[in-house]
Amino acid sequence: MAAQTARHATHGVHTSVAAAALLSLVVTSLSTATEVDGQLAMPPDAFVSPAELTVTNQSLFFSAYRSDSGSELWVLNDGRARMVKDIRTGLRGSYPSELTLLRDALLFAANDGASGLELWRSDGSAEGTTLLKDICPGSCDATPSTFTVVKDLAYFVANDGRGFELWRTDGTPAGTMMVVDIAPGRTGSIPRHLTARGDTLFFAAFNPKSGTELWVSNGTRAGTRLVRDVRAGPDDAAPEQLTVLGESLLFVAADGRHGAELWRSDGTREGTVMIRDIHRGVAGSRPRYLTRMNAAVYFQASDADHGYELWRTDGTPAGTQLVQDIQPGLANSLPSFLTVLGNQLFFAATDGKSGVELWKSDGTGHGTILVKDIHLGGASASPGHLTRAQDDLLFAAGDGNHGWELWQSDGSAAATRLIADMRAGPKSAHPNRLRSLADQVVFVADDEHGNERLWLLNAARTDVTLVGAPLPLRLPR
Repeated sequence: MAAQTARHATHGVHTSVAAAALLSLVVTSLSTATEVDGQLAMPPDAFVSPAELTVTNQSLFFSAYRSDSGSELWVLNDGRARMVKDIRTGLRGSYPSELTLLRDALLFAANDGASGLELWRSDGSAEGTTLLKDICPGSCDATPSTFTVVKDLAYFVANDGRGFELWRTDGTPAGTMMVVDIAPGRTGSIPRHLTARGDTLFFAAFNPKSGTELWVSNGTRAGTRLVRDVRAGPDDAAPEQLTVLGESLLFVAADGRHGAELWRSDGTREGTVMIRDIHRGVAGSRPRYLTRMNAAVYFQASDADHGYELWRTDGTPAGTQLVQDIQPGLANSLPSFLTVLGNQLFFAATDGKSGVELWKSDGTGHGTILVKDIHLGGASASPGHLTRAQDDLLFAAGDGNHGWELWQSDGSAAATRLIADMRAGPKSAHPNRLRSLADQVVFVADDEHGNERLWLLNAARTDVTLVGAPLPLRLPR
């Protein structure tokens, strides 16, 4: 039933027309599509290319494209979607991005065609969707990005003409300001990897004297400082993968004597140390996919005796250990897309026999097992977009008989199943950007014509429904 519902969700009434008149189709039942001034006139509630999916209470904000408005801000309530506001009237669109919830307001970046790419806010109504601050006055672009909420403030990166630096906002024009100009000049410090730990913001930033290193801020100029010059001098330690574990911040950095390894910081210079030199020498273990589960962080790394495998750390040298050598020896199992569901860690990996498939771990070697060989044999199901949705794990995978479609698992082989063959046969719907919305799941996937559309999965995980009217053909972009 689920597959049938999904397959027919986008079906309209097909008409036979000459190739030169494809944009003059008339679709009865749910929608009508015609050509107006060379553009495909879409049904009023139809849209494509949904992005920036952001859940706020019982609503979903997102950006989406229409042929008559370009990309604008939309909201989904009770299964129905509507445009919030046509911020940049005409075909070009304002292209909202970086959607972030701060208390009861939505913050985002958009371009109204007059003020450049600037900071906006919305309460979900057209009249309540306004330019919050023209950070770079006039038509220049401040390009606000990387919004990260710490208590009642949202930190972000923007350029007011003095380079990209750290900013903060409380949601009001007066409360929107640069925190500090870390690297004066046209380029700026380019803060990245903004990460909240309690009341504190950690991030990586560039300074000519120290290179790109770990910084910390409490939101004030005086309280924003370099934590430690991990790679002494102007060269970059390039901290990344910032992950909170208890009162500590874990991150990956290279100090010049070792390669990229796992570090720990309490926010002080003395308390910022390498946890363990997993792969001795300058090669580095290159940890990736740092993911906290209970009192440990799990990650992919390699040492001199193993390829890229699953590791865990409790933040101490002794507690940093290989979980299991899934593909023995120097071969790589490449555990990826680590996702926590309860007390289980799910991920994609290969043991060299069954291809890249769905695995799970309870943090022990014997508890790290293949969930199911979805694409039997040496071929790969290539699970991706692993997402916790209430008590379910949802993901995209291909079993060889169907394309890359939507799957569900509870960690057992028996209950790991295809939810819907949304594009029947070998074609792929490519489900992605899965978000929990109350007891439902909203996600993006291709319709039968290859248009990226928004879909709803019901609470029973049996039916997939298209949001908005179906389209009769692939929309030109």
